[in-house]
Amino acid sequence: MARLSYEELQEIMKKEGVSRIWSWSKFNCFHTSPFEYFLKYIKKAEEDRTDCIYTTTGGIAHDILERHYSGSLAYQDMINDFEDGWVTAVDIADMKFDRNSPEKNDTISQKYFENLQHFFKNHTPLKYKPMIEQFVKAKIDGNLFQGYIDICFKDDEGNINIVDWKTSSIYKGAKAENECGQLVVYAIGLNQQGIPMDKIKICWNFLKYVSIQYQQKNGAVKTREVERCKIGESLQSNAKMWLKAGGYDVDEYLKLLLDTNSIECLPNDVKEKYVISDCYVYVPLTDKLIDKWTTEISTTLKDIMLREEDYKETENDKVFWDTEESVKAQSYYFSTLCAYSPNLHLPYKAYLDKMEAAKNGEDTFGGLGTNDETVVKTNKGKHQNIENAEVDLSWLDEV
Repeated sequence: MARLSYEELQEIMKKEGVSRIWSWSKFNCFHTSPFEYFLKYIKKAEEDRTDCIYTTTGGIAHDILERHYSGSLAYQDMINDFEDGWVTAVDIADMKFDRNSPEKNDTISQKYFENLQHFFKNHTPLKYKPMIEQFVKAKIDGNLFQGYIDICFKDDEGNINIVDWKTSSIYKGAKAENECGQLVVYAIGLNQQGIPMDKIKICWNFLKYVSIQYQQKNGAVKTREVERCKIGESLQSNAKMWLKAGGYDVDEYLKLLLDTNSIECLPNDVKEKYVISDCYVYVPLTDKLIDKWTTEISTTLKDIMLREEDYKETENDKVFWDTEESVKAQSYYFSTLCAYSPNLHLPYKAYLDKMEAAKNGEDTFGGLGTNDETVVKTNKGKHQNIENAEVDLSWLDEV
């Protein structure tokens, strides 16, 4: 689906009675680093580090899947497009997974490539009619969000499944609950358009992983999520048991399993012990989870707007400085993933300078960034309870 134009978004804002519209990327940017938000959305500073590959590879994967499910790219051609995109990003543009260590970069790159290469060769096609990149809006405490769902479909029970394609490491448990805010916003948006919340499911498809159902000796079936490049390695112990029970040459088959990274090399009666599929991770859409995210979103947006107001009055960028604790906790992000170098991201530069001074035995004074009392203005925001304006969500009828 084509993205809405600036004029179309302005019309939606007008109908909703709001002066701005939020995206998850903007919210998440502030959540990660207030100063990066300041650079990107207030100063509109040009990014000076464009060699990080994570965003690029994620974009390549999304584009391939979108074109495939939109009918413009055949299944068997996905792998060629991925490999072409990889060559452009890695070999030609020389983009990096790790800017600081060539050895670590090469290790990560190799695994990343093998995992996504395996996905585009072995992706399990959806059996349901998919809807791709569909627009959704959501009103949360008077704040309007807009976004595009990677893919959604109606399952056999009539549930609307919201799916986000992810090329990151897998989320499970508490990590999943702390990362699913975007999916919750999309669910709220569909609910506000009349879909019961108990008929909405949210999940990720982690492209670098597979789910493996395997049978144990006692007949019980378990499921594991493993990196695609480690399928053969992860099944060594279980396969050994079944190969031995079947009287096969255990060492020969285990070596084949490791070398081919595929269960296709196993005897049929052993191979049937396994079912390998794409890695979908669902997060239960509970009232508690919804309350958690609506509260966090509302609190964060109030914080952003108060800081923006302070900066407008003072032009003091310290209003948006990250705390020293935050910079320290996310030092890997700033060194490897952030699109702004220390030349522009001043809280990170201050942190590096302090670390260098400490290493050299120099005396350092004061902390970095701000404390929790930085923004103490009274919240002047007035939230309106406005009925949702009409927007074309007819695509829901086709799910």
